[in-house]
Amino acid sequence: MCSSVFLTMCSSVFLTMCSSVSAESYSLGDITVTESFSYPTNGRSGAGYFTLTNDGPADVLMDVTADFPRVMMHQSLMQDGVMTMKHRMMVAVPALGELEFAPGGYHVMFMGLSDRWTGGDEIEASLQFKNAGTLDIKFTVTERP
Repeated sequence: MCSSVFLTMCSSVFLTMCSSVSAESYSLGDITVTESFSYPTNGRSGAGYFTLTNDGPADVLMDVTADFPRVMMHQSLMQDGVMTMKHRMMVAVPALGELEFAPGGYHVMFMGLSDRWTGGDEIEASLQFKNAGTLDIKFTVTERP
């Protein structure tokens, strides 16, 4: 009996973890974006994360646009024991590779928010690639794990 209760609890935790990011994927040519998500906000800025897979030649993510006063790509870096954020004008997308925008690394910053984001909200954005073109995606707002 204990093992079936344990398995039920593990299954529930696993399903919760899997549903914490968007199950939708977005594709444009050789580029696929999966697991696009954001966390709820309590201020005037929010961040967006996703996994980008490239099944073709190298490309460059040139820009991210959305209906907010400022949208920028940043990279979190540890420098001299202090976490800093650097603005990135563009991000190289490796050939036949994967690029992750995740907490503590690359991320999209949405600034000048007028409303808070809460679980279930969808944030629309467009990713502009040098070669592939423009890919429209949605970041699903999910509670922090």
